[in-house]
Amino acid sequence: MFLNVLANENMKLFKRRLFWAEIIFLGLIVLGILLALFITVETNRNGSGLLSDERQMMLETLSWPQAWSNVIRFVGWDGFGPIFLMILVGAVTAQEYTWRTQQLSLSRGISRRMLLMAKLAALFIAGLLFILTILVVGGGATAIFSLLLNGSLQLPYLDLSHLLFSILRAAYTMLPYGCLVFFLAVASRSAVVATGGGLVISLMLENMIISGAGLLGDKASQIVQYLPGGLSNSLLALNNASLGTGSSSDMSLVSPLHASIGLAAWIVLFIGLSLWFFQRQDLVE
Repeated sequence: MFLNVLANENMKLFKRRLFWAEIIFLGLIVLGILLALFITVETNRNGSGLLSDERQMMLETLSWPQAWSNVIRFVGWDGFGPIFLMILVGAVTAQEYTWRTQQLSLSRGISRRMLLMAKLAALFIAGLLFILTILVVGGGATAIFSLLLNGSLQLPYLDLSHLLFSILRAAYTMLPYGCLVFFLAVASRSAVVATGGGLVISLMLENMIISGAGLLGDKASQIVQYLPGGLSNSLLALNNASLGTGSSSDMSLVSPLHASIGLAAWIVLFIGLSLWFFQRQDLVE
């Protein structure tokens, strides 16, 4: 039964122009940024406009295997992945109330719990396609740039297991923000409130709280590290070390294990609140 409901939700989602517009726009943004870096490196081949260290750093961001670290950053909590996911989740979830498609599904005997979880699962699948878009476009572009700049992909230096885990960690950090916007959309029934609230919280409010806590002492700084952004930063610090582009010694005070558990707690909290509100809403009006 659940798989049938999920298939129906996926079909409705994939018919939306917003979803495909985001896929295309996301791919163009990633390609545009990488292409701009490549053009900058090529136009300064003789070091006329860039310092040697600056050019070397750009070369590394465009050349395999180091380029993968830069590509994966587009996926994580401080990249484009969560932003595009929040926009999609907020718009799609809130529009369901306006279009009254939820009432139609419930009238067919589908439970509210099953319907809500199917909608959330469909949105997570869409998020996976966002990630796939970033990896295909970013990986493909940097592969071409690597061949043009170095004549080789340097595959022997690419650790596939660490690469896979880095992608999974980055994808994991998207989920709390998607669940947050989903909860806001269910509670408010407004795309503007849900999407705007999620973006403000993730891009501004968290940073303001973390900065303000630093003025209150070490104890407050440690507490705010358990916000989704702080936990995500702790988890993603492993990516630099695993991809050979840095060290994990500069991680925040939250251990990767605690960060993973903390993010799971935020995800469960937002899903639980969404279900609590949805179960008590009057959808007959």
